[in-house]
Amino acid sequence: MATETLTGIERRITLRLLSYWEKLRRGRPMPTEQDIDPEDLPDLWESCFLIHVRDLSKADYNYTYLGEKIADAYTHGTIKNDPESSKHPTANHLTRNFAQVVGTCKPLLEEGEFLNLRQETVKYRQCLLPLGADGKIEAIFGGMHFKIFLTQ
Repeated sequence: MATETLTGIERRITLRLLSYWEKLRRGRPMPTEQDIDPEDLPDLWESCFLIHVRDLSKADYNYTYLGEKIADAYTHGTIKNDPESSKHPTANHLTRNFAQVVGTCKPLLEEGEFLNLRQETVKYRQCLLPLGADGKIEAIFGGMHFKIFLTQ
């Protein structure tokens, strides 16, 4: 399902997920949430997430699904008994990007940075892919690759 390159299999999560999303569309404007199968993405699933659109208006919403690798970006190195590490990360810093996907009904590839719970800089690349039917977005499926930079 991954995109092919001249040197073999595409490695970038953003392009692989976009290719997967395109394949699932099958001529429709977008695939549905039910079309997504974690078994199709065994090496990427822990770097994926899902947010239902109905949750976008909440002031402090949670991801419906959040892969372990992404959770690590937000909580990197926090102690499991620490109450802060039990917080599910919010995506409030990405609200503008979610709104763009909902407004355009089109995928969005983007990059940026944020501070995690340990105040480390997390630089990331991600794709946001609309899911729904009848021209209405019900969820945003995405994947993120990141690097954590220790603060000075």
